[in-house]
Amino acid sequence: MNQFHKRQGSQAAKKPRLLMVVVLVTYAVINCAKVSAAGSEEPEDETIGIVIGALKSDDESMQSMAISLIRDMPGAKVTKVLAKELPNLSVRGQVQLLSALADRGDRTALPAVVAATKVKDESVRVAALKALGSLGDATSVSLLTGTAAATRGAEQKAARESLYRLRGPKIDETILAAIPSVDSKVKVELIRSTGQRNIVTGVEILLKTARDEDSKVRRESFKVLKTIAGPENLPVLVKLLVGVQSSADRREAEKTVTAVAHKISDKNRQAEAVLAKLPSVKEEPSRCSLLRVLGKIGDDSALAVLRAGLKDKRAAVKEASIRALAEWPTADPTADVLKVVQVSDNEKHRVLALRGYVRLIGLESNRPAEETIGMYKQAMSLASNISEKKMVLSGLANIKSLAALQMVIAYLEDKGLQQEAEAAVVKIAVVLGDSYPAESKAALEKVVRISKNDFLRQQAQGVINQMKDK
Repeated sequence: MNQFHKRQGSQAAKKPRLLMVVVLVTYAVINCAKVSAAGSEEPEDETIGIVIGALKSDDESMQSMAISLIRDMPGAKVTKVLAKELPNLSVRGQVQLLSALADRGDRTALPAVVAATKVKDESVRVAALKALGSLGDATSVSLLTGTAAATRGAEQKAARESLYRLRGPKIDETILAAIPSVDSKVKVELIRSTGQRNIVTGVEILLKTARDEDSKVRRESFKVLKTIAGPENLPVLVKLLVGVQSSADRREAEKTVTAVAHKISDKNRQAEAVLAKLPSVKEEPSRCSLLRVLGKIGDDSALAVLRAGLKDKRAAVKEASIRALAEWPTADPTADVLKVVQVSDNEKHRVLALRGYVRLIGLESNRPAEETIGMYKQAMSLASNISEKKMVLSGLANIKSLAALQMVIAYLEDKGLQQEAEAAVVKIAVVLGDSYPAESKAALEKVVRISKNDFLRQQAQGVINQMKDK
């Protein structure tokens, strides 16, 4: 009986709230319609008062309905009244109203939104920071960058995203003008925003901050220059790369030079700036950097320099040349790295060259399939341990030919290489199933019989089943 009365009481309590929602919507809609019909820019004070009352209500449905109306109610007067009431609302009400004010796009609310970024509740601060992305102007840059530098998590994310979204006059200019005079943490945020906003006029400033005494500022500068710098900036970027001292800076600078070089439309000219600088660079770390960059650029005009680097007496320079040729985008240096594998007495160089040789064999080329398989057999004969042989099998798995399948099958009985051979069989057979169904099925059935790896066995059986369904 008590439960019945409680249920009845709950239902009775809902009716007045529902009635209030209906009254709110009807009254506000009618009054807003009158505003439109009369050609007025502002709704009546009574209408605004009803909406404010609903916002202050403890009833969430009333609050939500009021928020929906707020987004469409016209006029700066409405915005002003709402902004004034913002601090008087519950946390939930403030978060919702801040979102609605952002959607209204009326900068009359900006002072109230700025004030909300400093309240105690984090969810309100985050909502206010998000609203600044729509309502903020050039004066918001300092607040957003300072918050991004001083906070973490949702608050930092909201500050950053709003900084990137700010629209209006002089925002980009304000960001660039602030970079020289702020502390390092804020400087990093300003530099990052330069990249996110694609402020290409900031290149000259970032070429300076790439020499900043703070390592985070330097690295962020290189990261952004990767995006906003153009080919005309390459000589300066190469000079910066040669001058860096730390390995972390060097890695970032190498990526930047490579990325900007790739912006040159003529692929045969992408390495020009690096090649022009290289003869004058004798210091080992800097020379190695330039050689590595040449490998990542992949301009054929650099091959002669890299081949010469293989004969350098300095081990580090020789290693940089090997790495560059091993990462080449075409198979052109295949013979060069093979020779290193065959004759080098430096184990590290030999392993790097073998890895590069296997990679280069797998690149697209015009050589016959039989020649490619012969090269893999040669690589396998040059591999000095199980790890290197596994590497060769992994490369062979990418060759979709019957000869490759037959070569891999031969290693299914080798306990040290069995699992890699099984994986290669499955990978090749998936592609060859239509062209060589009998050979592919036989190889897969062998994997199902002998494999101790449940996953590979299931994969092989799955491919067999697919072949039966065709």
